[in-house]
Amino acid sequence: NSKLNISKIETYLHSIIDNVVSNNTYVGTPPETIKEDWQDMCVIDLGSDIVDFNAYGKGVVLVWLYARPLATGAKNVAKMSELETKLNEVIDTARNSTYRISRRATYTDYDSERKWHCNIVELNLTIV
Repeated sequence: NSKLNISKIETYLHSIIDNVVSNNTYVGTPPETIKEDWQDMCVIDLGSDIVDFNAYGKGVVLVWLYARPLATGAKNVAKMSELETKLNEVIDTARNSTYRISRRATYTDYDSERKWHCNIVELNLTIV
């Protein structure tokens, strides 16, 4: 049961994503203040339940990849592509005896509060 501990899962995901995908990586919610020199940030969100199937657990993790828009306000697709590529590399190389992650889906969005574009990557999480 301790392997299903959400804080342990968040700590693991933060450890493999932070300073690899983005130097500005947060768990749960984005920061209140975004520094002017930031061009990207990442938020790890265990928005769904972690389900216990006795022999293993499963859940879905949302990884929000944020990119500051270009000066024109257009989506910075080059930065977003860089973030997604780095996340794909993390997923492909992640090796852990407890947690298995795989990419499930990706959605695009716009955070009107922060005025940043984001891609939301859904990851399948299996806990053994």
